[in-house]
Amino acid sequence: MPLLTLELAATRPRASGRAKMRMLFDEIAQKCDLPPLPAVASRALDLARDPSSSVQDLVHVVSADAAIASRVLRMTASTIYGRQRTATTLHDAIVAIGYAGLRKVLIAASSRSAYRIDSAYAQRLWNHALATALAADQLAVAAGEPRGGSAFIAALLHDIGRLVMHLSDPDGASGPEDDDLAHEQEHFGVAHAAVGACLAEQWGLEDEIVEAIMFHHVPELSPLARRLAEADRVAHLAGFGCREHANHASAPRECERLAEIVTRTFAAESALFE
Repeated sequence: MPLLTLELAATRPRASGRAKMRMLFDEIAQKCDLPPLPAVASRALDLARDPSSSVQDLVHVVSADAAIASRVLRMTASTIYGRQRTATTLHDAIVAIGYAGLRKVLIAASSRSAYRIDSAYAQRLWNHALATALAADQLAVAAGEPRGGSAFIAALLHDIGRLVMHLSDPDGASGPEDDDLAHEQEHFGVAHAAVGACLAEQWGLEDEIVEAIMFHHVPELSPLARRLAEADRVAHLAGFGCREHANHASAPRECERLAEIVTRTFAAESALFE
């Protein structure tokens, strides 16, 4: 287990653990160039958390960024939000998905913006992230939880630390087929899971999501991280992996069934993010 993860695991049960995590996040931010949340998304998220804000307030803010506004409109047709009829106006879209749904859409749309469409490396990471998120959402539904919740967002962001490392140092980052935590630790002084958690913390995501991203390679430390690990396996079975899993042959039937769902829905869901 990487030193940073061990240190966080040791502090997690204590009240001071969150403060310690933030100190470590500050150190990570000095080593890797963390992409900021787009200004429009940041303002809209603040409004979506404010019970006194109106739909029209949110429309005014979101419409200032054409790319994010377009994604909000398209994503109301996602299976994650019930495959509703695509809204024709931002007002209708926000009413359809609600404030909680809007927060998830804004985070999802912002995460997509971080991946350069002209980079094969970034595209492969994005495909894996989305496939993992679709699988995690199916697992959440099977557990009786609503679609588009913490599992979807945590899975969408679980490997974004690898992207940040690549953008910070393309020559020093691991290749897309690798998952070399020892190399990351040696070259950057930190593993990609910690970088991704730092970004989630910086974007103001819930503690549960931050911890799941931090511990997705040690899933026994977080219930949501365990779900991410299972969803990651499903994504690889569906053909959207960054590396080969050695235990494909022993995959449970349920994982195979979920992989079939991800394969069937991936193209349509991916198009909503473009």
